[in-house]
Amino acid sequence: MPLLSRVLAFCLVGMASINPLFAATTVAPKAPSLPAETCPVPDERPEVTYKANIDPKETAATEAWVKEASMLPGWKELLNSPDVETRHCANFLLVTMPASDRHKVTGEMIAENIRLALAARHRFPWAQQVPWPIFLNDVLPYACLDEARDPWRADFLQRFGDMVKDAGSRDAAAKLINAKIQDEVGVKYSTRRRAANQSPSDSMRQGLASCSGLSILLCDAFRSVGIPARIAGVPTWVTVNGNHNWVEVWLGADGAPKPDSEVTPLLALQWQAGWRVTEYNPDAKGWDHAWFMERAAAADPAKPETWIYATSWARTGLTFPMVWNLRSTQVHGLDRTAAYHALNGGRKVPVAPDKTHIALRAYRGDKRIAAEVTVRQGSTTQSATTKGEDKDLNDVTRVEVPAAGGKVTVQCGEVTRTVTPEAGKELTIELRLP
Repeated sequence: MPLLSRVLAFCLVGMASINPLFAATTVAPKAPSLPAETCPVPDERPEVTYKANIDPKETAATEAWVKEASMLPGWKELLNSPDVETRHCANFLLVTMPASDRHKVTGEMIAENIRLALAARHRFPWAQQVPWPIFLNDVLPYACLDEARDPWRADFLQRFGDMVKDAGSRDAAAKLINAKIQDEVGVKYSTRRRAANQSPSDSMRQGLASCSGLSILLCDAFRSVGIPARIAGVPTWVTVNGNHNWVEVWLGADGAPKPDSEVTPLLALQWQAGWRVTEYNPDAKGWDHAWFMERAAAADPAKPETWIYATSWARTGLTFPMVWNLRSTQVHGLDRTAAYHALNGGRKVPVAPDKTHIALRAYRGDKRIAAEVTVRQGSTTQSATTKGEDKDLNDVTRVEVPAAGGKVTVQCGEVTRTVTPEAGKELTIELRLP
């Protein structure tokens, strides 16, 4: 079978060989209306549904695009390159790029992206041995979500390549980048970023980004030095409204490093164990630890809006839901819900049926602040400290109380709120301080 036909077939069936557990589903929900320069907790939960999206029309459109691009400057040279790795990269991106990019991202831009991705792969020994299918899907792509298509690779390869030049492994290199990225790019979390889906240069100009913008920065930083990475996230949590995105970095075993390497089902299954959980501001405990892991462990397989998703550049039949544009099916995804249950020892009950969680936020003006809060129920008193602006909006301090223990009084300074517990529920209290 010719090279292009093999690549097309691979992409049309998605990444089944890499993740045999995904479901052939897609997300086609209703988009919420959010202000342009703020990030409020949504009043309504996102409406996320799923259905198969193997669309014959899109297949035909892809085939037409392949024929057109083979005659375009830039693309023509790539597809006929004497270098086999370059040809494979070009064919993969040609077939998998979003339809909206086909006449916006030029062949010249693709050529630079391929050149720099392969340069990083050959520069670092631990990058050379990344399995070729994982390199294609999780290192080579020029974007993560639907952000603006910036040429970020040259800048990031210089920044982070120098940072990890002496690292002895992918694990060591990834830890260095994760620990130092905020100091390197000067971007911090803020609900006052311009947009949720900012490109790296947009976030770096502002010095501010959402969890999604921060995740794009970290994902691109990993990819710039040949470390596979992808965005992961949830449209909303089981017990409270609010989405979150983070990063999965691949630190698995070496194997199948060439375009013509044999990929067995056993290898593909083994590769799945290589994905580790992190985020832009990593947990001090290391991989697979984060403030959201307990919430992720409660994801409900019967409710797609609570699933844990990860991105895929190749088609999978499932859409990665972006809460700022839930109608979009541009970004492909994988269902990672079961993996997050497993990371936490099985699916967790979000709130015990005889308990209530009191979630606490404190504001002074329009900014969240770290404040000491007292929670009283009968003769029992608990103390807690709320999270400030530097923490994710959904990283909320929670206090557990007996559901049958009577009314709960929450006090912070002179401000007092009273709430009646509800069995098995999480209740959010926002304290507005003078």
